[in-house]
Amino acid sequence: MSQSSAPGTPRPAFNPRIDPARDRRRLILYFGGLIAFYVGVILIARPDWGGGEDELQKIALGLMFAPTVGAVLAAVFGPGVIRFGTPNWWLLAAFVPPLAIAVVTLVASATGEVELHAGKLTVSLAMIVPASIISSISAVGEEIGWRGFLWPLLRRRATFVVSSAVMFVVWWLYHAPLTIAGLYGFMGGLPAFTVAILGFVLFVGVLTERSRSIWPSVLAHGSWNALVGTSYAWQGKDEDQGFVGSRYLLGEFGWLAAGTMLLIGLGFAWWHLRTPTKDEISPSRPTGYDDPVQWLWFRRAPKSA
Repeated sequence: MSQSSAPGTPRPAFNPRIDPARDRRRLILYFGGLIAFYVGVILIARPDWGGGEDELQKIALGLMFAPTVGAVLAAVFGPGVIRFGTPNWWLLAAFVPPLAIAVVTLVASATGEVELHAGKLTVSLAMIVPASIISSISAVGEEIGWRGFLWPLLRRRATFVVSSAVMFVVWWLYHAPLTIAGLYGFMGGLPAFTVAILGFVLFVGVLTERSRSIWPSVLAHGSWNALVGTSYAWQGKDEDQGFVGSRYLLGEFGWLAAGTMLLIGLGFAWWHLRTPTKDEISPSRPTGYDDPVQWLWFRRAPKSA
């Protein structure tokens, strides 16, 4: 006969929310909820395909919260964990891409390839912090799902490089249909946008791992949308833009931003993979982000035994 544990002996803590055996169920709930909400928003709003940015506004906010819907379903019924973390100094790194792209585009303006509207650019850069924060209100809808739920789940099972590859494919599939449908950007700019996505995935992956928080990625996403996707974007001869030139060069569908973002992403990833984290866990090894782990309702989850 086996001996029973002595009365009063504490049992090892078991938290079903971080049980790896339930990851498949969580992923099904996550992607099922994301896709259903994504399609539902489109069916309800019924945008005019090929109508451009004006039609995109009908569905943009709803689509940006589709990843959050999937994450909430996975957190509640998985059950799973959404890792929020806390704001920290890594927030400052969120402004690296828009500032670097501004510098590169300024250099391009000196060659005559791009026309500079110095006054408008100065205003945009002066407003970078409040504009990014405002834009982050919608960006958080994506980042709760991408970096709050999916990224740490992937990293528990795979390396940084593999997790980034998966996230790149998922993020591309999330955005590309809107471009193909004529609502977002233009088809000729899709190759550059693809390169920009790859660089951005690497960059915010590093920010998330180093900060143990989604907030730097939220602000980075917000600053990208507020400046690269708006102030630096191609708008014909619009005098309200900081730059005017070819749409193949400007904005998030232009090669100036794409090339710069890829270099930033590769540079940050190279540094991250070569530099140990504070807890001396190599970033090339899988990690479950046990510190800090926060549930949907912002309570710290117990560590697994």
